[in-house]
Amino acid sequence: MLKTKMIEMVCILDKSGSMYEKEKDTIASYNHMLEKQKEKEGEAYITTALFSDTCKILCSHAPLCQADALTEKNYYAEGNTALFDAIGKVFCQVEQVLEQYEKDREKKVFVFIITDGLENASTEYDQAKICQLIDEKQERGWEILFLGANRSVVRMAQMWGIKKENTIEYTNDSRGITKSYELAGRRFTRMREM
Repeated sequence: MLKTKMIEMVCILDKSGSMYEKEKDTIASYNHMLEKQKEKEGEAYITTALFSDTCKILCSHAPLCQADALTEKNYYAEGNTALFDAIGKVFCQVEQVLEQYEKDREKKVFVFIITDGLENASTEYDQAKICQLIDEKQERGWEILFLGANRSVVRMAQMWGIKKENTIEYTNDSRGITKSYELAGRRFTRMREM
Protein backbone atom coordinates (compact mmCIF):
# COMPACT_ATOMS: atom_id res chain seq x y z
CA MET A 1 0.00 0.00 0.00
CA LEU A 2 1.34 3.42 -0.96
CA LYS A 3 1.89 5.88 1.83
CA THR A 4 0.07 9.19 1.53
CA LYS A 5 2.32 12.22 1.89
CA MET A 6 2.07 15.08 4.33
CA ILE A 7 4.34 17.96 3.36
CA GLU A 8 5.19 20.79 5.75
CA MET A 9 7.14 24.00 5.15
CA VAL A 10 8.62 25.49 8.32
CA CYS A 11 9.77 29.13 8.14
CA ILE A 12 11.89 30.56 10.96
CA LEU A 13 12.34 34.25 10.20
CA ASP A 14 14.62 36.76 11.93
CA LYS A 15 12.90 39.96 13.05
CA SER A 16 15.60 41.22 15.40
CA GLY A 17 16.62 44.86 15.53
CA SER A 18 19.24 44.46 12.80
CA MET A 19 16.40 43.78 10.35
CA TYR A 20 15.31 47.41 10.73
CA GLU A 21 14.61 48.98 7.32
CA LYS A 22 14.37 45.49 5.80
CA GLU A 23 10.84 44.86 7.02
CA LYS A 24 9.09 45.80 3.76
CA ASP A 25 11.42 43.61 1.69
CA THR A 26 10.93 40.67 4.06
CA ILE A 27 7.14 41.05 4.12
CA ALA A 28 6.91 41.35 0.33
CA SER A 29 9.29 38.42 -0.29
CA TYR A 30 7.55 36.08 2.18
CA ASN A 31 4.10 36.99 0.84
CA HIS A 32 5.18 36.45 -2.77
CA MET A 33 6.62 33.03 -1.86
CA LEU A 34 3.40 32.13 -0.04
CA GLU A 35 1.21 33.17 -2.98
CA LYS A 36 3.31 31.11 -5.40
CA GLN A 37 2.89 28.06 -3.15
CA LYS A 38 -0.87 28.60 -2.93
CA GLU A 39 -1.06 28.47 -6.73
CA LYS A 40 0.42 24.97 -6.84
CA GLU A 41 -1.76 21.88 -6.84
CA GLY A 42 -1.68 19.46 -3.95
CA GLU A 43 -2.03 19.53 -0.20
CA ALA A 44 0.73 21.14 1.86
CA TYR A 45 1.06 22.84 5.24
CA ILE A 46 3.05 25.72 6.67
CA THR A 47 4.38 26.70 10.07
CA THR A 48 5.80 30.22 10.34
CA ALA A 49 7.69 31.62 13.31
CA LEU A 50 9.21 35.06 13.87
CA PHE A 51 12.03 35.50 16.34
CA SER A 52 14.02 38.18 18.12
CA ASP A 53 14.45 37.91 21.93
CA THR A 54 11.42 35.63 21.88
CA CYS A 55 9.83 33.40 19.27
CA LYS A 56 6.24 33.91 18.15
CA ILE A 57 4.58 31.22 16.06
CA LEU A 58 2.25 32.94 13.59
CA CYS A 59 0.75 29.78 12.17
CA SER A 60 1.21 26.14 13.08
CA HIS A 61 0.55 23.39 10.55
CA ALA A 62 -1.87 25.60 8.62
CA PRO A 63 -3.05 24.42 5.20
CA LEU A 64 -1.11 26.57 2.74
CA CYS A 65 -4.32 27.79 1.14
CA GLN A 66 -5.41 29.25 4.51
CA ALA A 67 -2.09 30.74 5.63
CA ASP A 68 -2.11 34.47 6.39
CA ALA A 69 0.31 36.92 4.85
CA LEU A 70 2.90 38.85 6.83
CA THR A 71 1.98 42.44 7.65
CA GLU A 72 3.61 45.41 9.34
CA LYS A 73 1.52 44.54 12.42
CA ASN A 74 3.17 41.15 12.93
CA TYR A 75 6.58 41.68 11.31
CA TYR A 76 8.63 44.57 12.71
CA ALA A 77 12.25 44.70 13.80
CA GLU A 78 13.03 44.62 17.53
CA GLY A 79 15.32 43.01 20.07
CA ASN A 80 18.21 40.58 19.90
CA THR A 81 18.78 37.24 18.15
CA ALA A 82 17.59 34.23 20.18
CA LEU A 83 18.11 31.89 17.24
CA PHE A 84 18.73 28.70 19.25
CA ASP A 85 15.52 29.18 21.24
CA ALA A 86 13.57 29.75 18.02
CA ILE A 87 14.94 26.62 16.34
CA GLY A 88 14.38 24.53 19.47
CA LYS A 89 10.84 25.75 20.10
CA VAL A 90 9.71 25.41 16.49
CA PHE A 91 11.29 22.00 15.90
CA CYS A 92 9.64 20.61 19.04
CA GLN A 93 6.25 22.06 18.12
CA VAL A 94 6.38 20.68 14.58
CA GLU A 95 7.42 17.29 15.94
CA GLN A 96 4.45 17.25 18.34
CA VAL A 97 2.04 18.09 15.50
CA LEU A 98 3.44 15.41 13.20
CA GLU A 99 3.24 12.75 15.92
CA GLN A 100 -0.55 13.13 15.93
CA TYR A 101 -0.81 11.80 12.40
CA GLU A 102 -1.02 8.19 11.37
CA LYS A 103 2.14 6.21 10.98
CA ASP A 104 1.15 5.28 7.42
CA ARG A 105 1.61 8.86 6.22
CA GLU A 106 4.98 9.81 4.77
CA LYS A 107 5.97 13.06 6.45
CA LYS A 108 8.21 15.43 4.51
CA VAL A 109 9.51 18.55 6.22
CA PHE A 110 11.30 21.48 4.63
CA VAL A 111 12.77 24.05 7.06
CA PHE A 112 13.76 27.55 5.92
CA ILE A 113 15.78 29.59 8.43
CA ILE A 114 16.91 33.12 7.57
CA THR A 115 18.89 35.47 9.80
CA ASP A 116 21.21 38.41 9.36
CA GLY A 117 23.01 37.96 12.67
CA LEU A 118 24.63 35.59 15.13
CA GLU A 119 22.92 33.94 18.10
CA ASN A 120 23.15 36.27 21.11
CA ALA A 121 20.08 35.94 23.33
CA SER A 122 18.88 32.33 23.83
CA THR A 123 18.14 31.13 27.35
CA GLU A 124 16.53 27.69 26.85
CA TYR A 125 18.68 26.09 24.16
CA ASP A 126 22.45 26.08 23.70
CA GLN A 127 24.62 25.03 20.78
CA ALA A 128 24.94 21.42 21.96
CA LYS A 129 21.15 20.96 22.15
CA ILE A 130 20.66 22.57 18.74
CA CYS A 131 23.35 20.37 17.16
CA GLN A 132 21.56 17.31 18.54
CA LEU A 133 18.14 18.49 17.29
CA ILE A 134 19.45 19.30 13.82
CA ASP A 135 21.19 15.94 13.59
CA GLU A 136 18.03 14.07 14.67
CA LYS A 137 15.81 15.89 12.18
CA GLN A 138 18.17 15.54 9.22
CA GLU A 139 18.53 11.82 10.03
CA ARG A 140 14.73 11.59 9.74
CA GLY A 141 14.79 13.27 6.33
CA TRP A 142 14.02 16.86 7.22
CA GLU A 143 15.59 19.23 4.69
CA ILE A 144 17.00 22.29 6.48
CA LEU A 145 17.95 25.34 4.41
CA PHE A 146 19.84 28.03 6.32
CA LEU A 147 20.48 31.48 4.87
CA GLY A 148 22.78 33.87 6.72
CA ALA A 149 23.79 37.40 5.83
CA ASN A 150 27.52 36.86 6.31
CA ARG A 151 30.17 34.14 6.19
CA SER A 152 30.49 33.79 9.95
CA VAL A 153 26.75 33.07 10.30
CA VAL A 154 26.95 30.46 7.54
CA ARG A 155 30.07 28.89 9.09
CA MET A 156 28.28 28.65 12.44
CA ALA A 157 25.31 26.88 10.84
CA GLN A 158 27.68 24.32 9.37
CA MET A 159 29.20 23.82 12.84
CA TRP A 160 25.70 23.07 14.16
CA GLY A 161 25.45 20.27 11.60
CA ILE A 162 23.35 21.82 8.85
CA LYS A 163 24.57 20.34 5.58
CA LYS A 164 27.11 22.51 3.79
CA GLU A 165 25.11 22.52 0.55
CA ASN A 166 22.14 23.92 2.49
CA THR A 167 23.99 26.79 4.19
CA ILE A 168 24.05 29.85 1.97
CA GLU A 169 25.26 33.41 2.41
CA TYR A 170 22.84 36.03 1.11
CA THR A 171 23.43 39.71 0.36
CA ASN A 172 21.79 41.73 3.13
CA ASP A 173 19.82 44.05 0.88
CA SER A 174 16.50 44.10 -0.95
CA ARG A 175 17.72 41.92 -3.80
CA GLY A 176 19.37 39.43 -1.48
CA ILE A 177 16.26 39.04 0.66
CA THR A 178 14.07 38.57 -2.41
CA LYS A 179 16.39 35.94 -3.89
CA SER A 180 16.51 34.09 -0.54
CA TYR A 181 12.75 33.65 -0.40
CA GLU A 182 12.67 32.69 -4.08
CA LEU A 183 15.26 29.98 -3.40
CA ALA A 184 13.27 28.66 -0.43
CA GLY A 185 10.12 28.59 -2.56
CA ARG A 186 11.87 26.65 -5.34
CA ARG A 187 13.28 24.12 -2.88
CA PHE A 188 9.86 23.58 -1.30
CA THR A 189 8.23 23.22 -4.71
CA ARG A 190 10.78 20.55 -5.61
CA MET A 191 9.91 18.65 -2.41
CA ARG A 192 6.19 18.92 -3.20
CA GLU A 193 6.74 17.52 -6.67
CA MET A 194 8.81 14.50 -5.61
